Amino acid sequence: MFNDKTDYYKKVDVNFKHDDVVYKLGECLKIKTVSHEDVSLTDFSKFQEYIDKVKGFYPLVFSKCEFTQTKEYAIKLKLKGKSDAKPTVLMAHYDVVPVTEGWDHDPFLGEVVDGYLYGRGAIDTKCTMICALSALEKALEDNYVPENDLYLCFGANEEIYGDSQAKIVEELKSQGIKPALVFDEGGGILKDAFPTVTADCAFLGVVEKGMVNVKLSIDGNGGHSSTPRKNGPAIRMAKALVKLEQNPMKPQYTKATKELIRIMGCNASFALKIILGNMWLFKGLVKWLFVKLSADTRALLTSTFAFTILNGGNQTNIIPNHVEANINVRIAPFDTVEDVVNHIKKVIDDEDIVITTSDINKMYNECDFNQKGYDIIKETTIETYPGTVVAPFIMLGGTDARHYNEISDCVIRFTPVKLTNEDRKGVHGLNEKIKVEALEKCFEFYQRLLTKI
Repeated sequence: MFNDKTDYYKKVDVNFKHDDVVYKLGECLKIKTVSHEDVSLTDFSKFQEYIDKVKGFYPLVFSKCEFTQTKEYAIKLKLKGKSDAKPTVLMAHYDVVPVTEGWDHDPFLGEVVDGYLYGRGAIDTKCTMICALSALEKALEDNYVPENDLYLCFGANEEIYGDSQAKIVEELKSQGIKPALVFDEGGGILKDAFPTVTADCAFLGVVEKGMVNVKLSIDGNGGHSSTPRKNGPAIRMAKALVKLEQNPMKPQYTKATKELIRIMGCNASFALKIILGNMWLFKGLVKWLFVKLSADTRALLTSTFAFTILNGGNQTNIIPNHVEANINVRIAPFDTVEDVVNHIKKVIDDEDIVITTSDINKMYNECDFNQKGYDIIKETTIETYPGTVVAPFIMLGGTDARHYNEISDCVIRFTPVKLTNEDRKGVHGLNEKIKVEALEKCFEFYQRLLTKI
């Protein structure tokens, strides 16, 4: 796919010392820790290579911490603190999604080009793993001892909804460990993230949506394409999907969304401040605006349906007898799987369409954004990025953090990296990269965070 003879390798413009966080992340980006849904395609030797590389980079971390490597290649490190009463868990995952054609450079380049460190995993989420380890290594050089036990837990199959972190949670649960704070990937620091708000905004995910795959299937009369019958299986399925597209689930507010709106309102233009500051009067208007404004804002207020797989015929002159469609549903905290199924039944109004569900990730309660764990992340963010507006929100995608809701009441999802909209497109897309200055600020964030836990 990528030819070593191409000249982009000559565009590398910075050389970093071996003890530099940028160099270390770059070396880790070169290792192809790709997770495949078809596990037989996954090269687990690369996962072991990655672990060995990390162990070599951070000798103090791996000598002073209790180290466990699971059979799924997840990593758990425990640094004993002055107390075990309020432990903290810092999370990340080092597996990455597969790459496709179209990258400007080798997706596993691991070098700096035009001020960006380039490679799959640069943002999602080798960056936070390396920054956390680098910060801890530096702290241990100064004989750092945390106030409470510190765990660093790094998953190896997050991208395929694997269970490597779930196994760690089972172990912690069996030991009666209840973290006071769990910190994983999530919302970033964005510019122009909300209408008329000019300051940078940091979004701390206090809950994430649940997920369920819903399969619709219908059987009927197919036959030869020369004599097509009206309203066949394909047409009926198409009508059902159009109805669902046109009739989404009801939007609602959560505690986190209300707080997000309040904070954004305090920092918005005068006119918007009036509207958002008087939700008792304008809540209907704001709900309408959120639904219409963008896919992101709409997803904050409602469960969403994504039509991902359609299957029917397999020959051009045969009308299929069986048609099915998969809907990937991201479930808002106020809905349930039962609510989703009932909504689909009501909207499609076709008794011949069979509805089945699979791959259910259940929903959890929101983290209370008035507790200390949330305040620690908020304070650290403001110290690292002065002038940034910090607000809670609903994490729209899935993360390994969901497993930790079993043992902690304070699970925060936030990637402490300043990103442009163009940077965000690289996550699971083409040309994933992180600005060198953004990576160094992320490193600074973790250095500050270690002093507070």
